[in-house]
Amino acid sequence: MLKSPAVVACILVAAVIPARADDPLLADHWIASCPDAERVLADAEAVTAMNRRMLAEERSVTDLSRLPATLPRTEVVDRIERQCRLPEGPLVFADGVLVGDEPRRHWQASLALDVVPATVEPRFGLVVRRAAIRRFPTWQRVHARAADTDIDQFQETAFFPGTPVAAVHATTDRDWWFVIGPTYAGWVAADSIALGDRAEVLAYAARASRVVTAARAATAFTPDLPAVSQLPLDMGTTLPERYDWPAGTPVNGQSSAASVVVDLPTRDTGGALRVVPALIPGAADTHDGPLPATRANVLRQAFKFLGERYGWGHDFDGRDCSGFVCEVYRSLGILLPRNTRDQAVCPALATTSVAPDWPRSRRLEAIHALLPGDLVYTRRHVMIVVGRDDDGPWVIHDTHEGRTAGGTANGVVLQPFLAIDGGDVIDAVTAVVTVLAPPSATAPR
Repeated sequence: MLKSPAVVACILVAAVIPARADDPLLADHWIASCPDAERVLADAEAVTAMNRRMLAEERSVTDLSRLPATLPRTEVVDRIERQCRLPEGPLVFADGVLVGDEPRRHWQASLALDVVPATVEPRFGLVVRRAAIRRFPTWQRVHARAADTDIDQFQETAFFPGTPVAAVHATTDRDWWFVIGPTYAGWVAADSIALGDRAEVLAYAARASRVVTAARAATAFTPDLPAVSQLPLDMGTTLPERYDWPAGTPVNGQSSAASVVVDLPTRDTGGALRVVPALIPGAADTHDGPLPATRANVLRQAFKFLGERYGWGHDFDGRDCSGFVCEVYRSLGILLPRNTRDQAVCPALATTSVAPDWPRSRRLEAIHALLPGDLVYTRRHVMIVVGRDDDGPWVIHDTHEGRTAGGTANGVVLQPFLAIDGGDVIDAVTAVVTVLAPPSATAPR
């Protein structure tokens, strides 16, 4: 097994390393040493209960089925203002030019808060393609430092195809909607959303059953319907499967015999919702329902992202540290808060908060007690524990600034935990979380 002097270099080279039973770059290597790795720690009923508790207790997630038919202006304006705050400190554009007062005033004015009516009726819709969720209704990128243009301060997250949303406000040109989704709220380009009837949208979400378990899959190519042709589908995307599709009936000019038929949302010329059948090739990595909630499956799913480039707020068709964790657990049917700060203090999870005055000995004790699939948090980062060797715990994580033997990681890498930041990472730990806690240990600690 690799030792800490050979800290795993950026695993972008993983594809050229021969697979071996003892290869730490393989999930199976860590699964083999995990006690009861294939034990189901939460059956379907338990996962449903976990998600219900999450929706009831965690303020950063939203049960859209319980959203009122009307919202007062004050609530909508307050939500937008809380979400759309300009970052503190100086900002620069991608070309290094300092952001002045004029663009700041323009971005604030673009929120059009003065036209929010006294009573707002949410308009429900479905995401038709991977859609960026922005802090302000603009594609302009802004950065805290000219030397780091990978981090766009206006990029928040992304919603995947089939995600239900409630649109509660629009820009005056109606090119952008402010939407509330299950895990986030923010601005989305209007052409990424198909608006429909509330009941139809919620029924679509309730029927979703086919789970994408690959890091990235895609629908089959079809010249007949470009909107659903080779549509990218990220891990955790869940779509209604057409179990009733007649055998022998083609879909968009192709036999469905070797594929999975799913319903996908599309927009008509007026932006209204139109649900159509589409094919996901049978060779694609999908599953009928979520994967069983085992530690082995957490590791298998996490390792599928090994080497993917880091993408702040799901930028660059990737994901960041907390998005990575969300996607892994979403493929098991488990809902988590989107951001690190919310995950680390979530009342619906089995969490151990690490106080700043904890000595190293107590911190090490907490880390060594973790099992594969458990999560370690620092102030702005999260890592998944995969196992341990003589050098201590190992983690897989999606990191922008983390260092490896090959330089700055800027992607999903595998590392000995105690080698990160020269070992100083132990002093930065703020919490440890067990998502798949045994039934007797589900209460937060």
